[in-house]
Amino acid sequence: MADTHNGTERRKTKRVKADFFVIYRQDKPIEISLWMGDKEFPAKMLNLSENGMAIMTNYSVPALTTILMRFTLINLHTDAFEPVRPMHITGEVKYNNVLSGNWHRLGISFTQIAEEDKCAIANFKKMAMGK
Repeated sequence: MADTHNGTERRKTKRVKADFFVIYRQDKPIEISLWMGDKEFPAKMLNLSENGMAIMTNYSVPALTTILMRFTLINLHTDAFEPVRPMHITGEVKYNNVLSGNWHRLGISFTQIAEEDKCAIANFKKMAMGK
């Protein structure tokens, strides 16, 4: 799937392409609690910044849903941070674009992220961008 988004750019920080698997679950069940419950679903990360990410999943998650995400950031080109860092981040779905084949592209803004995780992501971006 291509990493395309046809909306207006509103991000505060630039994202870089990333290819990790993400596990997420809904934090506070609201309208879709019977469908989501406490069950975890896999997704594929499309891009990443200190403030958010885009993921692709075959589950429809409405905008404004709070989700918990868990993934491992691997950055083998760093001395400043752990090269392999497990992350647990809370975010809010900002948009859900339906793609072909019942896939959904979710734009997620982080609402709770540890400062150390932000630094590790910033370092990952710097290395990915060759700076």
